[in-house]
Amino acid sequence: MTPTTNKPLDQATPGEQILLAQLHQVQRALEQAYSQRREQEAETAACADRIAALEAELTEAKAQLDAVLASRSWRLTAPLRRLLGRQR
Repeated sequence: MTPTTNKPLDQATPGEQILLAQLHQVQRALEQAYSQRREQEAETAACADRIAALEAELTEAKAQLDAVLASRSWRLTAPLRRLLGRQR
């Protein structure tokens, strides 16, 4: 095993320069992947917030519909709705 030395880039062998170039390329690709992941996580969080808001809206709409269907006026007008439904 050879000891590692920190020598200036201009003193690196051609093989070492190739490896350094490849290392920098991999580092850039990794940074780009991390950046994309952060963007995707932010988008996922925004979608989760939107889903929660829509679920709350749906729950409220269902409660309102249930209230209408259970109301006295809805029950009292049932015969009229049936009669109008037959005429269509």
